[in-house]
Amino acid sequence: MKRNVVFYAILAVFLLCISGVFYSQLHRHIHWDDWKAKTTPLPNETIGILCNNFELESEHALCNGKKSVYGPDFIDIIRDNFRPYEAYQIPSSKAATYDDVEKKKGVFKYECEPVITERDGFTYFICHYDLRGDEEFPIGIIFTYPEMATFRIMMSLGRDGE
Repeated sequence: MKRNVVFYAILAVFLLCISGVFYSQLHRHIHWDDWKAKTTPLPNETIGILCNNFELESEHALCNGKKSVYGPDFIDIIRDNFRPYEAYQIPSSKAATYDDVEKKKGVFKYECEPVITERDGFTYFICHYDLRGDEEFPIGIIFTYPEMATFRIMMSLGRDGE
């Protein structure tokens, strides 16, 4: 009798967990594109600059003009090109430098913060780039100082906390 109670208790907990995961994924899927209400697609000129600077073929899904393209759509391309060494687990010498970023995205920069030194000696600064120009989804890039290597790339889509 006790075995059955334990079995059904474990089964109930398992089913509750499964339903919770299902609900959270369904909720995330339903609200996945809510962030698009806060901005508009990128202008064709901006898309052209990005496709050219990142050497994307005109057949690329972001460059072929067949769909609306938003700033956040480029985040994976930006990360893969600049290879921030924290995320890619590579030596800082293999990451893009501030100058590399400026060549490809400098036209979209609107602010760089002063250099900060943490207690542990880590020294860096952050520059903010906005592909759309509405400051809704800026891309923050942390550069080490004085090496000027790309350390981390950040972008909030308004759904990160879900």
